[in-house]
Amino acid sequence: MARPNDMASGGLLFNIWAKASGKGGDPWELGRLQQLDQVDSGWVVIVLDQGDGVEAVLMGQPHPTEPVPTDGVDPIWVPLVELENMVPGCWCLNVIATLPEYRGRGHAALLMQQAEKLAREGHHASIALAVANNNTGAIRLYQKWGFSELARRPMTNGDWDGPEENWVLMVKPLPNN
Repeated sequence: MARPNDMASGGLLFNIWAKASGKGGDPWELGRLQQLDQVDSGWVVIVLDQGDGVEAVLMGQPHPTEPVPTDGVDPIWVPLVELENMVPGCWCLNVIATLPEYRGRGHAALLMQQAEKLAREGHHASIALAVANNNTGAIRLYQKWGFSELARRPMTNGDWDGPEENWVLMVKPLPNN
């Protein structure tokens, strides 16, 4: 699951895992363990595996109704926390990713249907996600699914050399919730 999660972050997570694992450490193993911690803390994780290993992943969670403080948060994550604070009580789709070799098989649509089902079952008025501004293919796909841009925040890259400039908050209202 670490590979699609990192892919969804544009390589940011691998950079963080590589720094944290240190010289001789295994960044992918650290990422795997981090994701297990997220599952243990209540994140919803759906993995599509049709026998060949992980093909696609969805990770999400309900966002609190009260703003999450940014004090003490790593500066790389502050813009994302600020964006999520703009949609209190929504269901946050933190990761939706299909590995390149499995694209075109309907995995993203299936996962998005599951995300919407989870949001509706939790009586959330909307579902939200953040995407890098240069991920235009994903943005078009999210717009096709009914998401629209609500806000942007500049990325704080630290020592990560990603090409992105902004995080884009996209929201889809879920009527009749």
